[in-house]
Amino acid sequence: MNRTRRKSTSPLKILLIILLLVGFSVGAFIFFNQEQASEETSGKANQSEENTSNGETDQNEDDEVAQNPYQTLTLAAVGDIMAHDDQLLSALDEAQGLYNFDPVFEEVQSHLSDADVTVGNFETTTAGTDQYPFAGYPLFNSPDELVDSLKTAGFDVLTTINNHTLDTGLNGMLRTLDVIQDRGISTVGTYKEEPDTRVLMKEVNGIKLAFIAYTESLNGLENRLSPTELETLVNKVDKEKMSEDIAYAKEQEADFIIAMMHWGPEYQREASSSQRELAQWLADQGTNIILGSHPHVIQESEWIKGAGQEHDTFVMYSMGNFISNQRKETLDNEHTEDGIIVELELQKDTKSGESTINAINYTPTWVYRYSDSGVAPFEYRILPAETYRENPLITDEFLPRLERSYYDTMKQLDQRVTH
Repeated sequence: MNRTRRKSTSPLKILLIILLLVGFSVGAFIFFNQEQASEETSGKANQSEENTSNGETDQNEDDEVAQNPYQTLTLAAVGDIMAHDDQLLSALDEAQGLYNFDPVFEEVQSHLSDADVTVGNFETTTAGTDQYPFAGYPLFNSPDELVDSLKTAGFDVLTTINNHTLDTGLNGMLRTLDVIQDRGISTVGTYKEEPDTRVLMKEVNGIKLAFIAYTESLNGLENRLSPTELETLVNKVDKEKMSEDIAYAKEQEADFIIAMMHWGPEYQREASSSQRELAQWLADQGTNIILGSHPHVIQESEWIKGAGQEHDTFVMYSMGNFISNQRKETLDNEHTEDGIIVELELQKDTKSGESTINAINYTPTWVYRYSDSGVAPFEYRILPAETYRENPLITDEFLPRLERSYYDTMKQLDQRVTH
């Protein structure tokens, strides 16, 4: 009987099949584990992002501080801000009965608004017209719109203590404070009631500034206040009070103590011996910066060493007139047309707590006054003197005057030193 012979599978083929099955299983196992690992990694990444948003950002900020521990700010300061009769006339829109001083400050606005803190001496009052008319010298009373324009220009602090503080009496002084403060500008030197402290503290960019402000004179108008009001509401130069104020600033851990001083003889281009003596006393007490006004002309600046103090004190004895009608035509004194914007770069090391004045820059200014007829009303502008050649307002008539202003101012500041 014929039988059909069944073919048998060779051992080699069986081995190949086994190897293929093993390879497939291993591949599947590796693929599965890679997918699982990818999911876990993704989950960890998401969790890491959540952790960062929930607090690790603080660590990054701490790292940044560790790498750059310095805080900085720019302080800009100007001298006397005045409003004489011709200035009031120039700002008046007779048809509407409104005042607009904005154009006066347009050319220098960037210098003022770009600074972190800008301060000036407000040498007039805003008493309204119930008791006093709007007027310039000798009893200054300006429209509220002047303060509006100062706010627009970039002022943050105004000193309200000077020889014209009491021109419109107690009520005028108090209303002046209301007008300025209502516009978000801080004041120092006069007060509505007896203050807890005479020191104005401001913290900007992590740096604490302490402002004090005093005047040598009230033009003999002290009798407009009672003895108590005179003692508590206005800051006349008084070393006992100034010592208390400086001590308070130190208790508040001020990084810089800034004294705004209304002092010295008018129109004198060199600081007097009494100014220098008082500046030395302030430096000895620990004042860091002294900024002067009242002479209506620019005086020199310098660094002085305070007794027992680690750092020298910067003194600008007089910053001149920022805006006024005092000039060659009215006083036969061309130097009263000159002003300056003092820009100080202040720095604090957050690690050591050390505070320093890094740099001081000066922007000389000149008050431009013009009318086609040569008589009031005039146009007034504060011009940066250093760019006088590029300014389209400056005609051949005014070029020599502005050039004189620039070089005279820079000559006055030859003693400047960078620390």
